[in-house]
Amino acid sequence: MPIVSSSDFIPVMDRFIGHWESSDPDLILPENGLPVALGHFTALRAALDAEKASLQGKLNDLENSRVVLLQIRQDAGDRIAEFNRRIRADFPDHRLFNQLPPVPSRTAGRDAIILAMDDVLNIWTRVDALPATPLFTAPMLLRGGLTLAQFTALRTQVDAAFTARGAAEFATLETRMKRNELQSRALELMKKYRMKIEALHAGDSVEILTLPRLSPLPGHTPDPVTLTGTWDIPATRAELTWTASTDADLATYQLRSTPGPDYSGEDESTVATFLPGTPLIYHTTTGFAHPGRAVSYKLYVRLTTGNEAGSAPVTIVRPG
Repeated sequence: MPIVSSSDFIPVMDRFIGHWESSDPDLILPENGLPVALGHFTALRAALDAEKASLQGKLNDLENSRVVLLQIRQDAGDRIAEFNRRIRADFPDHRLFNQLPPVPSRTAGRDAIILAMDDVLNIWTRVDALPATPLFTAPMLLRGGLTLAQFTALRTQVDAAFTARGAAEFATLETRMKRNELQSRALELMKKYRMKIEALHAGDSVEILTLPRLSPLPGHTPDPVTLTGTWDIPATRAELTWTASTDADLATYQLRSTPGPDYSGEDESTVATFLPGTPLIYHTTTGFAHPGRAVSYKLYVRLTTGNEAGSAPVTIVRPG
């Protein structure tokens, strides 16, 4: 198995550890003028595994923050639009009509939404201060009995959701950089290990013939298959199906995913591996803990040479 994706690092490192233990457990590699022993490489593997797990957690947090922000931004926009309609209906000839805030789009940034909500709070406060008339008696309530105080609380929640989204983005970026640093170090050490073994052993030796690879063997790239995915409402789970590969060198199918509606090859993780001849279908609830959560997938055709091709990405969203 070569390294063609971030998801390959741990299994490939495991192969190098096994080879190292079998061929020469006392072998030392140089790194920045310092010795690296098998124990150091094993510790690096553990550190990378932990960082990858941490990144997966950060990606899940990022997706949660996206869903929360999407929902609360939708709620805020709906309430602003409802407030404007109410003002126009109750005060058609009042000067407040000319001061109504624009309704922000559902993808608007923080400033557009917060400024519009602040305008609503300002106007609503003045409306509630109006003397009673046969047509209106304060306080004004929106649908469901929403009060000025509750709208103020919603404004706080919107602000917090944008802050949480920014914090989640930073935490993901920081953890991804740490993971990449560990992967780069691991890759360089594995290259040095191969060079060392090739320098110490004959080309037809067991050590050379069993040396783990880091890149695919020469050969063709397979044709991708077609992946489809839906949310199975009665079973409350995602369902993925794909077409069969006809490549004679097919080794496995590998399903990979990233949290969220946009597939990221940099952050993909392996969900499952399927042998040829097994059913071309997969069900899962992983990543769909809450309505609105999305997971994106690709199905890779992997050949015996290590060459691979991925399908077009498919995104499944849990409805609700």
